[in-house]
Amino acid sequence: MKKAFICSALLLLPLLLGAQAVSYTTYMQAVARDNAALLAERYNVEISAANLRAARVFNDPELSLAYSDNQDRTLMMGRSYEAGLSYEVNLGGLRRARIGVAATEQELSEAALDDYLRQLRAEASYAWSAAWAAREHERIHRNSYEILARVARADSLRAGLGEIRRTEAAQSALEALTQKGEWMQARAEYQNALSTLSLMAGGMAVSDLDATELPGTAVPYGPGELMDIAELSRADLKAAELSHTLSQKNLALVRASRAMDLGLELGYAYNTEVRNEIAPAPIYNALTFGVTIPLKFSSLNRGERAAAEASVSQAERYLEAARQLVRTEVQQAWTAYQAARDVAEHYSRQMVGDARGVLEGMEFSYTQGDATLLELLTAVQTCNDVALAAADAQAALFDAAAALRAALGVLE
Repeated sequence: MKKAFICSALLLLPLLLGAQAVSYTTYMQAVARDNAALLAERYNVEISAANLRAARVFNDPELSLAYSDNQDRTLMMGRSYEAGLSYEVNLGGLRRARIGVAATEQELSEAALDDYLRQLRAEASYAWSAAWAAREHERIHRNSYEILARVARADSLRAGLGEIRRTEAAQSALEALTQKGEWMQARAEYQNALSTLSLMAGGMAVSDLDATELPGTAVPYGPGELMDIAELSRADLKAAELSHTLSQKNLALVRASRAMDLGLELGYAYNTEVRNEIAPAPIYNALTFGVTIPLKFSSLNRGERAAAEASVSQAERYLEAARQLVRTEVQQAWTAYQAARDVAEHYSRQMVGDARGVLEGMEFSYTQGDATLLELLTAVQTCNDVALAAADAQAALFDAAAALRAALGVLE
């Protein structure tokens, strides 16, 4: 009773959660829109845009106020009120260099987001093909169980009529129960695969796949144009190029920070009357202008500049390594796609149909007493092997096509 209640609850759970059959297009749109990790990655773009706005800020001027009392009460030497304004000017273009670094960082964050989306779409495609293959496994095992269940019921009636021995009926019943166990395991794996789809799609409830076949696996590119497409489309390659540019901008920033900074100062002072009998003085205003020139002895230390120059050289090596990696991934993905296509073509629809025809004929022969249970089980196993291999081959072809598109950087 308790097991029956749990099974009923599991069957009703998708309805209670508002689950639905989802198509591949709807699923991929939800992944690109609602995936939790992707939403978190998008904040990097907003952060870099905010940093760019911050880099555009000019240096703040400084206002100084001062009051002096030259013992005016006792010596009558008067008082003074002073106000000053100072501003620091960088002669090396420090603000421009900061803006250049921040702008490149923003482009780099956008390229990193595009690359994350590329990999996420590939993973989402793999999850979809895994769910589709799990559903096919569940369907194949369910069909096999239904055949053996029919055979077991017929054998039970035949044993009651004395046409076969009861041990033979018990054997067919055990085989049906064994196949039911495999079907239940396949059903559980299918439910787990649907849960993975829900996770990838940002929590969208998924109860089934609204698709009988996998989407098209054709790749409309020839082997001669693959490298050119990848070099133009791969976001991670663009990120490597931007990383090289960023290292150059950081070097320019280091150079700008080592340039001379001039401090411009403008001051005004109001002095009251000095009534001291020995040194009297009238009320007067004083205007001052000054320049401060720092003595940048720290510029003699070339450590920071040497580190920035080494970073430029390192980024060049990383860029070349990224290009080699892209070329290798494209070559491997194309080879894997061709192999998967050949395997999928090997397991044709006719081959699967022939295996099912043999199984149906063997089932009829067994019910007529012209075949043994062992021959029927062999036909069931052969049909399962062919159908499962065909489903796995289709899923592998879809994965290979998705991997090839990911290697090319093409989002479809």
